[in-house]
Amino acid sequence: MIPSTLRRTLLALAVIAFLISRASAQTDAAFATALQLGAPTAVQFAQAKAKPQKPAPAPKAPVADDAVWQKVLETVKRDGVYKPGNGPLPGAFTIDDSSGDPKGARVERSVAVLGMINDDEQFEAMGAIFVVKSYTLDPKDGNFRVDQWMFMTDIYGEVGDGGHGLVIQTPDGKTVSAVPEKLSPSDPRIQAQYDAMIKYWAERAPKGA
Repeated sequence: MIPSTLRRTLLALAVIAFLISRASAQTDAAFATALQLGAPTAVQFAQAKAKPQKPAPAPKAPVADDAVWQKVLETVKRDGVYKPGNGPLPGAFTIDDSSGDPKGARVERSVAVLGMINDDEQFEAMGAIFVVKSYTLDPKDGNFRVDQWMFMTDIYGEVGDGGHGLVIQTPDGKTVSAVPEKLSPSDPRIQAQYDAMIKYWAERAPKGA
């Protein structure tokens, strides 16, 4: 077993390496750390230093229900494609789904369970990445407005980091701009978006069904 502190460090490095390895890494990486759950801001730190006070409890990170989370892992194990690690890149079981018009309005979803091969030659999962992108075609300029959410979790389904933002893309996939949104950890959209992602993968029908 990997110690929890080492696991967190490896997961962070694995996520960075994994995002760099993907074709959409430029936009994915831009939103990978837009949300720091439970981390104090610089203003909060300065206020606490100037006037000691009891800190407000940090917002609880979204976490998946155990039974639902197990269904998510079963989906990835059942239908995921394994890509072995290469140097600093982690191994991962991945699934990419798309619905809608491939050249028009559509929703693209992906999940990756990252991990490494341990001394017993078994895949040991470290965490997961969930991404959903909603594409809307702007008739004025012909570009796509891509509303994107991303969450990074531990292997138990608790969110450790995430982000949200708007990407402008040309029809051939070139990024015109990528604007991350600064999210408050208490923003109710975070829990709602995460719940929707988990529900999708937990209820996804077997491939070919």
